[in-house]
Amino acid sequence: MAQALTVTAAAACALAFVLAPSTPRFAAALASTLVLLLAFRPGHERSQPRLGVDAEGAVVAGTGESEEVAVVQYSSPAYVCLMTRGGRLALWPDALPATAWRRLLVACRWRRQPGGGSAPTAGSRTK
Repeated sequence: MAQALTVTAAAACALAFVLAPSTPRFAAALASTLVLLLAFRPGHERSQPRLGVDAEGAVVAGTGESEEVAVVQYSSPAYVCLMTRGGRLALWPDALPATAWRRLLVACRWRRQPGGGSAPTAGSRTK
């Protein structure tokens, strides 16, 4: 989608320069051509991070060959923020299928402790 928009903008700038040549239009056409070349350079594709919940209930994020346990920074029914070595990963409900979103919320809310125990209870004030 972004690459199609870049091609359209470059074509519009080039057409504007051809129809009515001027220095600003030439600069815009040149800049849009450079951006077009950057958008289609080899190796530009970013691998999408994979997200999952392992058998122990930990949230795991990574790009396939390097997966790690992500630290939950914030979790609510409308937004989840995870911290990984690669940076912060923000997630909204429409980013995942409904069942995956619910599983992620459960994993964020009820984290398991190392050794197989569950997280301590929140106390009577939250029940």
